[in-house]
Amino acid sequence: MHQPISIAILDTGVASVPDLQGRILDSVDFINGQNHPYDDNGHGTHVAGIAVGDGFASGGVYVGVNPKANILSVKILDSSGRGNSSNALAGLQWVYDNAERYNIRVANLSIGTADVGSNDPLVRMSEALWDAGVVVVAAAGNAGPEASTVTSPGSSRKIITVGAVEDSHCDSIATANFSGQGPTSECVIKPNILAAGCDIVSCLSNSPELSLQRLMKMKLVGRYYVRMTGTSMAAPFVSGAVSLLLAKYPNLTPDQVKLMIKYSAVDLRMPPNRQGWGIINMLKFLNGGKK
Repeated sequence: MHQPISIAILDTGVASVPDLQGRILDSVDFINGQNHPYDDNGHGTHVAGIAVGDGFASGGVYVGVNPKANILSVKILDSSGRGNSSNALAGLQWVYDNAERYNIRVANLSIGTADVGSNDPLVRMSEALWDAGVVVVAAAGNAGPEASTVTSPGSSRKIITVGAVEDSHCDSIATANFSGQGPTSECVIKPNILAAGCDIVSCLSNSPELSLQRLMKMKLVGRYYVRMTGTSMAAPFVSGAVSLLLAKYPNLTPDQVKLMIKYSAVDLRMPPNRQGWGIINMLKFLNGGKK
């Protein structure tokens, strides 16, 4: 029997909320040096819930993509959702060093900074993780709709970059056309794939470190959930799907997973630097790219 798949969430931390209970295998904090799971911003917990939440607090209404996967919480962003390259690199290095120990097969990076090309240490470390067998999934960023707005490390040629499918119900990111678009600074077509990113309901952090001021700005859905919008929300849909695929086919390489995403995409007839290959078709993807 294979060890359960684990997803590393490199973000603002992941709180031990009911929908994730018992599946946070470890928590490492490069911001405040704490040794317990917490999220003083709310972003990372929301991301984790999309990927792996089991819907316990909602009676199964709000369930993530793979509720059987485990989580590694890697806090690289502060309470304002900000971070620096050194913390991000330290987080990626930690995942690299602990991938075998925890069976980390997927790393979700719902983060981004300015695209400065393939020599960016963030890109290089993400690609090193990819080469080591971890599927790295990054958000395209929310600086669209102009060209060349995909952020790093999503600008990497190797890793999977996820843009958001938008609609008229998107919240206050700006306009409905926020998803970062390519080409990258090195003329690479990005994103690779699209997933849902508007008003997504997922887990609300229950950490006492989450400020009341921050909480009052959120779009709460009852006691345990919150709505958020952005490519940050689209990325964990793909991370969760990849973890399901790897649970079924554990010997797949990151390159093979990426190819299966390509073959399972639904073409939305948008420019390639807006949609990549199209929107992910979960059922086709989990069936190996076959209908």
